[in-house]
Amino acid sequence: MSLKRMLNPDDSAYEQQLHHHSLQGWDDYGAPVEVTPVLQDTTWDNAVTDIFTLDTLPDVFVQNDLESCNSYTPPSYDTKTSLLCVQEQVQQWAEDNTSQSASSPATLDYDEEQIARAPIKLVGDMAVVDSKLGIGGHPIPGHYRMVVNKCDGRYVVAFLDGVPLGEANTQLETALSGIAEQGHHVTLEVFAPIRPIREQISRATKEKEAVVRVSINIYGPRSVGREIGLELSAQKIYLQRPDYIKPGLAYDNPHLLKLGNYRQSFHDQNVETREEKQPESETEKAEAFQKTLNTIYSSLTRGETLAGIEGDSRLKTQLLPHQKQALDFMSQREHGPIPEKFRLWAPGEQDGTLCQRHVITNQASLLEYPETGGGILADEMGMGKSLSILALMLRTLGEGHVWTSEHTEMMDDGSNQHAMRRRSRATLIIASSDLMINEWFQEMKIHFREEVYDALRTIKYHGTSRESSLDALSNADIVVTTYHTLYADSCRGQNPLCNIEWYRLVLDEAHIIRRLSTVLYRTVAELKARSRWCLTGTPIQNRLEDIGSLFAFIRIIPFNNPSNFRKYICLPFEEGGKRRDVAIERFTRLLDSLCLRRTKDLLHLPEQHARIRKIDFSPEERMQYEQTKKIMLRAAKNQVGEFDQKSTLGLFQVQLQLRILCNHGTYQQPFSWNRRKIHLLDEREAMEASLGRDAEVTCSACKQTMPLVGAGSMFQRFDEHCRHVLCSECMEESTPEVQPGNAMGCPLCSSLWKMHSRSGNDMRGHENENYFRAQGRSSKIEALMKDVQTDVLHTKSIIFSCWTHTLDLIGAYLKGHSIEYRRIDGECPTAKREKILDEFAHNRQLRVLIMTTGTGAVGLNLTMANHVFLVEPQWNPSVENQAIARALRLGQEQAVQVTRYVVNRTIEQDMRSLQDKKLKMAGMAWE
Repeated sequence: MSLKRMLNPDDSAYEQQLHHHSLQGWDDYGAPVEVTPVLQDTTWDNAVTDIFTLDTLPDVFVQNDLESCNSYTPPSYDTKTSLLCVQEQVQQWAEDNTSQSASSPATLDYDEEQIARAPIKLVGDMAVVDSKLGIGGHPIPGHYRMVVNKCDGRYVVAFLDGVPLGEANTQLETALSGIAEQGHHVTLEVFAPIRPIREQISRATKEKEAVVRVSINIYGPRSVGREIGLELSAQKIYLQRPDYIKPGLAYDNPHLLKLGNYRQSFHDQNVETREEKQPESETEKAEAFQKTLNTIYSSLTRGETLAGIEGDSRLKTQLLPHQKQALDFMSQREHGPIPEKFRLWAPGEQDGTLCQRHVITNQASLLEYPETGGGILADEMGMGKSLSILALMLRTLGEGHVWTSEHTEMMDDGSNQHAMRRRSRATLIIASSDLMINEWFQEMKIHFREEVYDALRTIKYHGTSRESSLDALSNADIVVTTYHTLYADSCRGQNPLCNIEWYRLVLDEAHIIRRLSTVLYRTVAELKARSRWCLTGTPIQNRLEDIGSLFAFIRIIPFNNPSNFRKYICLPFEEGGKRRDVAIERFTRLLDSLCLRRTKDLLHLPEQHARIRKIDFSPEERMQYEQTKKIMLRAAKNQVGEFDQKSTLGLFQVQLQLRILCNHGTYQQPFSWNRRKIHLLDEREAMEASLGRDAEVTCSACKQTMPLVGAGSMFQRFDEHCRHVLCSECMEESTPEVQPGNAMGCPLCSSLWKMHSRSGNDMRGHENENYFRAQGRSSKIEALMKDVQTDVLHTKSIIFSCWTHTLDLIGAYLKGHSIEYRRIDGECPTAKREKILDEFAHNRQLRVLIMTTGTGAVGLNLTMANHVFLVEPQWNPSVENQAIARALRLGQEQAVQVTRYVVNRTIEQDMRSLQDKKLKMAGMAWE
């Protein structure tokens, strides 16, 4: 072992040694773990022969010291006595040469060392701690300077004003107590990394998770350095190079072997403040994270190594090259062999025994783990992931029958039948909504030969009359259901899908289970299958843990335990610096093995033409805009940071009123404090669009979370008398007799209210009478009408707005111009959506579809459209991109024209500038 390796072991060696030491500390989650020091002992019994041979020892050893050792018997170092002798001489020589190797002035009396990554258990009020961490101005960027106090016999890391952050673990506490008992005068200075601590505070749900790591600088006179070093090493705590040194002090580490001029080759004395710049705002953090993520994606090489496999003859559609490669990847992940470059377990040796060693965690195992069993297909949205998985299903129908028959034979032989679930050759697909179930069946009809589709046994497991027979389900070829149907079954204690072991389990829009704590994750994790697949265009959204939950779902050892993903990937990534580089290297290796991701650049889709239509207000519109801006800004100045739905006002509401005016012009009623309530719907829709697909809403009945925007389950709100939200499954089960399109009250509380006698359309009309003026002008909508009418007989247009009131106004304009259209919004039932989409695709007279932006991102394939109009800009540009991607995807044969509208000299120009900045940082700027 080299001296450099002993002093600075790499992560893999360090983590390998964690399993071989007796002393326990805390791991990153607060659980007891075995701890290995950087140097395992202060003696040199086991190291001398690795470091030196006789002819390489410094002359001072040979001439002055070794000859005086009575027990020296050259050239052998086999005896305990000779090793102790060498040890004593090395230590004495190092002490004598200390002054020769010190680069700091000899007159300095105080030295500095650091305890790196010391575990601290959080205590106190986390809200107070989090607020205090937001104050900057500390020597190391991104770190907070703190102190160590002794309180009630415990050593506590605290802020300078005494507010506690956390307690030291037993190991560190014992060492510090020993130093204090010896009467050594030392000063402790703590540097706590702000970002990881704040994220841990927001994430921890259990006491054992509330553990963070800090660095502790030790200042003291050089004369006590050796004693302090011995006290720390007795607890197997070893000092490291500090990230920050106070001006005028020297760095002298008693745990560092000093070998005269050789010292500089192992450690650079010119220690400077860490230069890594920490992102300051949440926006900057998100942008930096996305940039890193794009770099990781671009470095993946798995796709380049795949030759591709032709689709089955029973498949009517010819696979594209990238889909053949996806089929090749999935076949390798299901049946092997896995190319050696992408294997995660490699042959190794431990204590003279052959074993398997994990290439990322360095864990050793005497068992040989199979690396097959599924993976993640993460191609961008619109690249035909569903066709790839359907091709895999057809290709493996025979293998599924064989796998099932083997199990049947085992049961017939009298094996323990009660311990074995019934096997099914079927592929179980879990879709995000009932609409997406129908999309899957539509895909089968399109891509399978007719006689094949008719021969296959397919089951739609959804609705109140869904199939419940185990015989029927286990004898199917393809079963499609939804996440929420599974959960509803689990709540009733009757879930036949959990009583079957499936040949293949496929999660569509798998990012829905990205949070391990949700019941949706726990519900699907209980299902048993031979192979497990995740399909998602967004495997990672805002944090690495998103894909960690997918690795846990597909049960890839050792990352089937989520804590391992956090330990080896997430925590080093969050710490930054060299640790982040290690984490990125590990994560890239893991992705290349388990995940296939390509971009739409491979498809060579028809060109997307993007243009910005800049609109000028009429004098009347400008006057109303400036007057509203003046009124609301004056109110906002007097109520900074305050907002409730009854009276007060915040900046978000100021922006909302100005944005709506850009759409509605003088049709918009003048702002009045008495009319605030009528804008609550606008506020909610704007907030949901700004949050994008990361925001969630909870069903009031089944308590399940659903994405506000994206491919999650549909839901309906009830705002007239209550604020209940019901998912589509709960709606169907609560009111099965209600026909699509009919108005209804909230099933949870309708009995408490008198039902309004008006129909839904009458209520909308009555509301709009109060919302809009009878007469007015909207320059933006007028420009939109001119664009829609351009070549209207040869185009199909989709118009997006996040506001239903704006769709009302657009609908009125379209009627005024005698343009036939259909409308889809959040209140449109699934059956009606399907009918509208089918009509839009096949009715030559129907040229225009208007829809809310969020709905346009929910499971829709809109390749029949070649014109996309975005009425207003969004704070979150990804919401717009998701809507556009429904038209610009595999199957689109025409060039797509995307038109965005921005009103000059308004808040929309500011939003446009912010969008450009975000998209530029993400490498997706518009041309």
